[in-house]
Amino acid sequence: MNSIQPGSDDLIYVDYSDLLAKILHCLRGKKVFKISDDNNRLRINIDSIAAQVANQQIENPLSVSATSAKAATVNFSPGFRENFPSQIQQIRDCLKQILESALGDSTLIEQFVGNLVTDLQNFKGDKPSLDFTYPFLPHQGLQKQRLTFKSENAANKELLKVHKLTITVQNTRDFNRQLQQGLEHYINEQFSSASAGEKEDIEYILEDLETETNSDFYRLRDIVNQETLGKLKKQAQINYLEFLHENINISASAAYAEGAIYLQDLIRRLKLIEEYINDTTKADGDYLVNYAGTSVNYRDLFSRGEAFEILPIIPKIEGYLGETKDENRGEIQFIFGLKLKFDGKVQAYGGKNVFEYHLNLLNPDSKEHQAGIADAKKETFARKVLKIAFLYYFLFASRNNPEKDDYNPNAELEYDPIAGFEKNVIQILKGSDEAAKQQLFRNIYKYFQKFKVQRKINHLKGLLRNTIKRKTSFPMREYPLHISVKKSILEDNKSNIFNNNTFFKPVLRGNPKEVLKYISIGEAKAQTNSLCTLPAKITISDIHFFATDDRETFAMEYDLTGIRALPILFAPLKDKKCQEIYNQHFIQRKLILFPYSLESNKLESHQAFVYRFTFCLLAYISLRVLLEKQKMLFIPIFRLHLNNKQDDAPIEKFIVSLSCVLSHLLNEKHRSNAQGIDIRDLQSKGRFKVPNVLSSLYSVLPKKFTFANASDSPQLDKLAIVIISSRESDRKWVSSQKISNLMGEIMGVRRQDNAVRVQLLKTFSDNYDNQQMFTYPSVVIEEVAKLYKMGFKHFLYIAKAPYSSTLHMTQTEDDDGLFFMSRDVIKALKAEHKDIKIYPMFFDKYYAVKLPEKLDSSSLYIQDTIELTNLVNDPSKQSVVFFNLFNGIQVPGEQKNYNGVIYYATLLNIYQGILDDEDIRKGLIFNGSLKNDILQYLTLFHFSRYQKAKDIHLKLDPYENLIGEESVGKLSLFNHMRGKSEFNSLAFLTQVNKVLNAEERKG
Repeated sequence: MNSIQPGSDDLIYVDYSDLLAKILHCLRGKKVFKISDDNNRLRINIDSIAAQVANQQIENPLSVSATSAKAATVNFSPGFRENFPSQIQQIRDCLKQILESALGDSTLIEQFVGNLVTDLQNFKGDKPSLDFTYPFLPHQGLQKQRLTFKSENAANKELLKVHKLTITVQNTRDFNRQLQQGLEHYINEQFSSASAGEKEDIEYILEDLETETNSDFYRLRDIVNQETLGKLKKQAQINYLEFLHENINISASAAYAEGAIYLQDLIRRLKLIEEYINDTTKADGDYLVNYAGTSVNYRDLFSRGEAFEILPIIPKIEGYLGETKDENRGEIQFIFGLKLKFDGKVQAYGGKNVFEYHLNLLNPDSKEHQAGIADAKKETFARKVLKIAFLYYFLFASRNNPEKDDYNPNAELEYDPIAGFEKNVIQILKGSDEAAKQQLFRNIYKYFQKFKVQRKINHLKGLLRNTIKRKTSFPMREYPLHISVKKSILEDNKSNIFNNNTFFKPVLRGNPKEVLKYISIGEAKAQTNSLCTLPAKITISDIHFFATDDRETFAMEYDLTGIRALPILFAPLKDKKCQEIYNQHFIQRKLILFPYSLESNKLESHQAFVYRFTFCLLAYISLRVLLEKQKMLFIPIFRLHLNNKQDDAPIEKFIVSLSCVLSHLLNEKHRSNAQGIDIRDLQSKGRFKVPNVLSSLYSVLPKKFTFANASDSPQLDKLAIVIISSRESDRKWVSSQKISNLMGEIMGVRRQDNAVRVQLLKTFSDNYDNQQMFTYPSVVIEEVAKLYKMGFKHFLYIAKAPYSSTLHMTQTEDDDGLFFMSRDVIKALKAEHKDIKIYPMFFDKYYAVKLPEKLDSSSLYIQDTIELTNLVNDPSKQSVVFFNLFNGIQVPGEQKNYNGVIYYATLLNIYQGILDDEDIRKGLIFNGSLKNDILQYLTLFHFSRYQKAKDIHLKLDPYENLIGEESVGKLSLFNHMRGKSEFNSLAFLTQVNKVLNAEERKG
C-alpha cells in the first residue's frame, strides 16, 4: 500500500533523476569491493565514488523551488516517481555485478558473507578490547526501591523534591465575545462623530470580521491561542525566582543576605525589561537596532517566550506533565516541571560557562566573534550579538565592585538599567557607525570584567543551590494574572480602516511572532489600554519524595544463544594513527570495512549534499546486496573517530548519522547497533572508554533477568512494547501540510523458565502524509497483527507526550490532539482481535532536586496512582499518571543538582467502543498482579537499555534512539544542495528499502 499520496500543490516536488544517473555512471567499472587475501575482510570503497559524484555538475533536485521548502525528500515529481524503482534497481544490479566480479566465478555472495559471519560467543574475552572483544559478564544484585510522596514513618529518608508549575487560563471559550465587545467599545469611542454613511460602512466591516473565518478577527484569536503559552512560561520564570526569594532564610548568614539581594535585583531587572519593551510612549521604530547589516526590533525580540534563554541563571521549564481541561468553565491547566539553569558549562566551546561564553561572543576581538561575522550565516550571529548586548546590559550593568572595601550590595538595587541603556547603548546601535558598535561591545566586555559580574553570578548560584536543596517544604504560591490584547493593535487611521476593510494593523497578517508585542501578561488589575482580557494564574508548588523499605533485587545476563555476528567498521584510514589502530586491533577480525576520508570536510555545501546522498545510498544498497540471503544476524557498526561531538567535523558527524540510520533500517530483519570512539586519547583513557563504548554497542542484545525473591517474578507470559515517533521529511515554510517519516521499534518481553527475557524484536519505518499517519499508519497496524499471530495479547503502545502549546480556543471534539494515540489509530490497531489488550501510554521527563541524603538504590519508582495525583490530577479523569521511574545517578556539570524522572500516563474515557477502559484500569491503574507484571516488565526494559559497563542502573530514557536530539530521526537530517531545506536520509532510504523489498520478493 502506497503510504504517500501523489504530489501535492502544497509540497515541493523533488526529482533525483540526474543525481541517480550520475551515481550509476560513476559506479560502472569501478572496483568498489576489495577482498582481503585471507577472505576475512571486505573493504567497500564508496568514499571515492561519493567524492567523484560530488564534483559532477548535478541538477538541483528541488529545481527553482529550493527556497520555498523547509524540508523536501520523498514528494517525488510524477515523472521521477515512475522511474525511481528502475533507477534504484539499476544501481543495485551494478553493485551486485561488481561484487560478483570481485569474488570470481567460484564463490557465491551468500557463501562469502557466510564466511564473514562469526558466532558471537567467539567475541567473548576476559576484558573489553577495541577489536569487539567483550566479557558479557552477568550483573548481580540489581535493585529497585519504592518511593512515596508522604513519609510513612519517621525513619523514611527524604530523597528528592520537585517544584511543579501549573499555568491556568480561564474563560478561553469567552474570547470571541470579549474581542467583539472590545471592538464595539473601540468603535463607539473612536467614531462617535462619524457620518451616518461612515457608521454604516463600519458596521459592515465589523460584521465581515466576525463572520468570515479567515478574517483578522479569527487570525488574532488563532495567534493568541497558539502563542500565549510561551509568554506565560516566560512570566513563570520570573515568578519562580520570586517563589525562591520568598523562601530564602536571609538571617542564616551574611552571604545568604547578600545573595538574596542579587536575586531580588535579578527579578527587578527582568521586570524592567518587560516595562521597557511595553512602554506605550515609544513607537516600534524606537526599538529598531542593527549590526553587520542585520536589523532587529528589540520590542519584537523580547516579547517572545524564549527571550531569557541565554541568561546564565534563569529557570527552565522542562518536563511536560500534562494538561487538564474543564470544558464547562472554559478553563485549561498546563503542568510542567521546573529546574534552574546554573551558569553551566557550554561543552561545545571549550567548557566555558554560559556567562563567559556569551560575553566572548559579544567581544569583537574574540576569534568566535570575528568568525561569526565572516560566516555565511552572519545574519543569525549578528542577531545573537544584539540580543546579548541588550539582555546582558539590562541584567548585569552596575557601578559597584563587590571586591571593594566599601561595597554595599543594596546599591545594586538603585541602578537604573533603562536610563543607562537609553544613554549609553541604544543610540549607538540605532546608528550606522559599525566601529562605534564594536567599541561599545568591547566596553561592555571590559566593564563586566572590571565590576566582577561573574563573582556576583557565582554568589547567586551558590545561594540558589542551597535553597533548592533545603528539606523544608515551601508553601504553595499563586500569582493571579491577566492576558491582554493591547488596543494598539488597532488602526487609528480612518482611511486605512476603510481601504483595508479591517480595524487591525497590517502586522496581524504577517509573522505571528511580531504580533506578540501586542499581547501582554501582567498582574491581575484593571487594564485601561486593553482590547480584551483573559484571567490566568501561575501556581508553584513543592512536592517531596521519601524512601520506603520496599526493595526488589534481581540479576541480569546477556543471552547470546545462537547469535551470529557480522561486524562493520567505519574508519578514516588515510590517517596514520587510525591505520595503526586498525592494523593492531582489527586485521585479525572478520568484518566489513567502510573507509572514509576527512578531506571531504572541505566540500562546498552543494557538493556536501551530493557526497552524503551518494554515500548513504551506496552504503545501504551494498549492505542489502550482501545480506540478501542471510538469516538473522547481529550487525555491530563501530566507528573510529579523530574528533568528538564538540569539534567542527562535518564528515564525521555525517558518519555518525549514517551509522544510526543504517542500524535502524537493518533492524527490520536483523539486529544492529552503532557506536563510535574517539581514538586520539586511547593510550590515556582507553581502559575507561573502551568498556563503556562496547557495553553501549552490545546494549541491544537480548537480556535475561532472574529475581532473588521468586514472588517478585512476573506471571504474564508475553508483553510487546511498541514505541513510535516521527520526523517530517517534506514541508513548505508557510504550510501545515507535510509528509513525515514514521519510525518505531518493538520490544518483546517473555517469561521463560523462571526468568524474563527482554529483546528487540524489530524496527520499522514508512512515510505518510499527516492525515494517514494519525488515522491509519499501516506499517504499525501490520506489525501489531504479526505479533498477535505470534501469541502476543498485551501491548504497551508508547509515544512521547503530545505537548500542546495552544489554549484550545478552537479545538473541536474531532480534533483530539492525540496524534499517534487518536481513536482512529487505536481502532485500526485493535482491528478484529477480540482478546487483544492495548495500553496507550505517553511518557516525558522532568527533574527532581537531589537532597543531601545518600541514595541506597539508584533505581527508584512510584506506581501508586492515587499518590501520583500529586503531580497531575485531571478532574475529567482523561489523563492518569500511573508510573514514575527515577535514576539516582550523579550527572556531571549543571545537571548534578537534579535527577531525571521519567513519568508514564495513560488515557481514559477516550476510546469508548474501541478499547475497554476496564482493561486499562486493571493493567496500569488499579493495584493488582497484572499492573505489577506490566510495570515490572517496563522497568526491566529500562534496565536492559543501560549502556555502561559496570554499576548497572535503569536507563532513564530508553527511547533516545527514536525520540529527541540524539534520535535517528534527528540525526538523519542534513541540508540540501542550496538554501536551508532539509533532506531526511531515513525517509529517502525507507523508499529505497521498499523498492529493494519488492525486488527481493520477485526474486
